[in-house]
Order: sequence, then C-alpha cells, then structure tokens
Amino acid sequence: MYFLFQGHLMVSKNRPEEGDKSIKEVFPGEFFGEIALISGRARAMSVQVLSPSAKVGVLNKGVFEKLEKTSPQFLLLLLKNTFEKLNRAEMKLESLYAEIHKKEEESKTAAGPITENQAVIPENAEVIDSGTFHETPAEATGNKE
Repeated sequence: MYFLFQGHLMVSKNRPEEGDKSIKEVFPGEFFGEIALISGRARAMSVQVLSPSAKVGVLNKGVFEKLEKTSPQFLLLLLKNTFEKLNRAEMKLESLYAEIHKKEEESKTAAGPITENQAVIPENAEVIDSGTFHETPAEATGNKE
C-alpha cells in the first residue's frame, strides 16, 4: 500500500484496444494499493510519477498486519476510504450505463419502425397474402440441412 506525501501521480490501466487509459490522479494525502494488500492479489493498474518532487511511503504486508492488531482507528479509516472509492466507482458505472442506454434508445429511435421492405423474411416463408407470411417446414420445401 502506498501513501503520497508530496507530488502528483497518475493511475492508469492498459487496455488492449486503447493502450494506457488514465483512471485517476493521486494527490498528497491520498493512498492506493490497499485492495491488493488486503486481498493478496496483484492489480492491473500502473502508477506514474508526474512531478519530480513526489515522495511516497510504502506500507508492506508485515506492517499492515501489525496495524490490524494495534490500531482499530487505522482500519476504520481504511474501510471508510475504501467504501468511498467503491461508491465513486459505482456512480461512474451507473453514469456509463445510463449513457449507453440513452445511445441505444437514440439509435432505435433514429432507425424508426421496420417497414415491410426492411423486414427479414426467412427463405422458407410462404406468402399467404400481401401482409402476412408463415414459415414452411424445411421438409416441405425440399431444404434439408
């Protein structure tokens, strides 16, 4: 787990289709890496130093385990901060979902209703009258797949 005391950092994620994508900036007083420290799993994020004056503190697993036993205040602060991060991520996801849903609705509206000329009619369909059709079984038409 890392604490930024001074300077400015950028957290990014490498996406195959886009390359490095900036996720967030880190400013003095903030920390990161706590989820990987607690879960024991590596995260797929990169952190770049943006200012030459950056000073970062490291909290390794051993020190973290000692703090777990001796400082409930530290754990409470960490828990609160982690929930805030999760809430912000959830709000971003909701916003992205709403944006995607809005674009889908706009594209449906822009396409308009399907007209008779746009309808996809199966090859084995038999026209009954000018407005309706029904599918004829493949055996009846001689099509065997």
